[in-house]
Amino acid sequence: MSTVFGFLAGVTTSSTLMYLFANEIQHTTSRAQSSIAETRTTLDSILTPRIYTIRKPVPIETRTNVVETMKDLWDEEVIKGARFVLNADLGKWSRETAGSVWEKLRAVVSTK
Repeated sequence: MSTVFGFLAGVTTSSTLMYLFANEIQHTTSRAQSSIAETRTTLDSILTPRIYTIRKPVPIETRTNVVETMKDLWDEEVIKGARFVLNADLGKWSRETAGSVWEKLRAVVSTK
């Protein structure tokens, strides 16, 4: 009788362990699959090239020769100078200059 109980205990123990190991392997496999899928999604979002469409072509100016280019550069420098002069605050400078000239004239007239 004890051999029958020993046999049944061995079969029950080994089948229980096999069931638990199979369950653990299945659970580990599902976690690994979800981790791999998440990693693949992340890598695909990083590594896939983005397609950019140009809706409007960029205009490119070309010059016929160096002389035209130099003329354009000269015109740009003249425009920069004109903008500087127009944006300069000449009021303060002119008041200071006129005041110093007036003081010099007053000094010259008062000494005579």
